Amino acid sequence: MNIAEQIAAFETKRAALVAANETIMSKAAGEGATLDAEQEEAFDGNLADIEAIDKHLLRLRAMEKSLATKAVPVIGTTPAEGTVSRGGSGPIIINKGDADEAFEGQMFTRMVIAKTLARIEGVGFALGEARKRWGDRSPQLVNVIRAAVAGGGSDTGEWGAELVNADTRYTGDFIEYLYAQTLFDRLPLREIPANVMIKGQDGAATAYWVGQSKSIPASKPDFFNVSLTPLKVAALAVVSKELLRDSSPAAEMLVRDALVEASAQKVDSTFFSNSAAVAGVSPAGILNGVTALTSLGSDAEGLIADIKQLYAPFIAANNASGLHYATTESLAKSIGLMQNALGQDAFPGISASGGTLKGDPIHGGGNVGVGDMILLKPSDIYKIGDRGVEVSLSSEAAIEMDSAPTGESDTPTAHGGVVSMFQTESVAIKVVRPLNFAKRRASAVQYIGDADYGAAPVTP
Repeated sequence: MNIAEQIAAFETKRAALVAANETIMSKAAGEGATLDAEQEEAFDGNLADIEAIDKHLLRLRAMEKSLATKAVPVIGTTPAEGTVSRGGSGPIIINKGDADEAFEGQMFTRMVIAKTLARIEGVGFALGEARKRWGDRSPQLVNVIRAAVAGGGSDTGEWGAELVNADTRYTGDFIEYLYAQTLFDRLPLREIPANVMIKGQDGAATAYWVGQSKSIPASKPDFFNVSLTPLKVAALAVVSKELLRDSSPAAEMLVRDALVEASAQKVDSTFFSNSAAVAGVSPAGILNGVTALTSLGSDAEGLIADIKQLYAPFIAANNASGLHYATTESLAKSIGLMQNALGQDAFPGISASGGTLKGDPIHGGGNVGVGDMILLKPSDIYKIGDRGVEVSLSSEAAIEMDSAPTGESDTPTAHGGVVSMFQTESVAIKVVRPLNFAKRRASAVQYIGDADYGAAPVTP
C-alpha cells in the first residue's frame, strides 16, 4: 500500500477501536456498574492501540508531506509530454488538482447536486453534467463522483451514508462551514461520551466547631447526576429539479444554505434560551432555571457594575476561572463603541463578533436573546462528542409540507398536506446532526436580562 492507503487503513482501524470502547462504556453505564476485569483489559488495550496508531499516523503524515515537497513539476498536458519534460525518465502520470473553492463548502455542494442528478437522470447523465460544469476546474471531484455513484446505495434508497464514505475531503468543508456559523461550536464546552451517567456534588458540606460533650450537627452536601443521550437537530428542504440543474454558482450556494442555515440557527437559539427540556426531543437551554439579574446602567460604569454582579456567584463558589461572555452582536458592537471622557475606547478590541472584555473572551452571536449579557463557564457545560452531519436526499419521498407536521412512525395517524417529490419533480434534502448538552453544575451560568449598553441616556 502507498502512504495514503496506509493512512486511510489506520484511520479506519482507529475509528473501530474508539467505537469498541464507547460500546464497553455504554454497556457498563446501562448496567449501572463499573468495568469488570475483562472489560478493563479490553478498554485499556484499545487505548494503548489508539495511542500507538496516533503516533504512527503522525509519522506517516510527516513522510507524506516530505515526499510531496520532493515532487518535481512537469510541463505538458499528457503523460507523454510530461515524460519528455522530465528527459524521458520513465512514465509520468499528471494529476491536475481542483481549483480553489469560490465559497466554503462548494465541493461538497457540487457533489450533492451531481449525486441528486444521478438519482434523477442516471449515472451517465450525472458524470456528463459533472464533466461539463466542473471538469476543467475540478477533475478530482469528477473522479470522486464517478467512483462514488458507481458503487451505489440504491438498494434501500437512502444513500446519505454514501456521502460520508465517498471521500472525506469534501464532507469536511461542509461541516466546518456549519460550525463557523454557530456560536455554540465556538465555545470550548466539555465533551463527554453519550449515554454515560456522571455523578457529582453541587453543594458544599458544612463543618462546625463543637463544644465538649455537645452533639455534632449533621452536614448535608448536595449531590446530583448528569446523563446525556443523543438527541438530534434536523432540517428538511424541498427544491425543484430545475434549481439543481441550474449551473450558476448562486444555485450552488442556495442549496448549501438550505442544508445548514436552519440547523445552525436552531442549535444556537436553543442553547442560549431558558427553554425547558422536552424528554427525548430537545435539551434545556443553559438559562433554564437561572434568574436574570437587572442591569445597573447602560454607560461604562454600569457595565463594570454588571460585570461585578455577574462575577459574584462564581467568586462565591470558588469557580471564577475560564469564564466567557456571550451576548448579541448588537450589544458586543455597542460595548466596543463606548468611550471614556477623553474620547478613548472604554473597552478596546471588541467588535460585533466579540473580542476580550476585561480579560475574558466575549462572543457576539445572532441567536442570543435581546438584552442578554451572559457569563458562563464552558468547562462546566457538557456536550456529547460530535458525530458530524448526516445528509440524505430523495426524489421519491412523500413529504408533509408543514412547519408543524403530525406524521409519526411509532404512532401513525392520518394527516393531510403530503406532497410527492416524484409527482412534483422535486427533491427533498434532509440534514440531521446528533447533539445534546447540559450544565455540569447549576452555577455554570449567570446573566443580565435587560442590558442596553451604549444607549443614549434618558433625559428627565
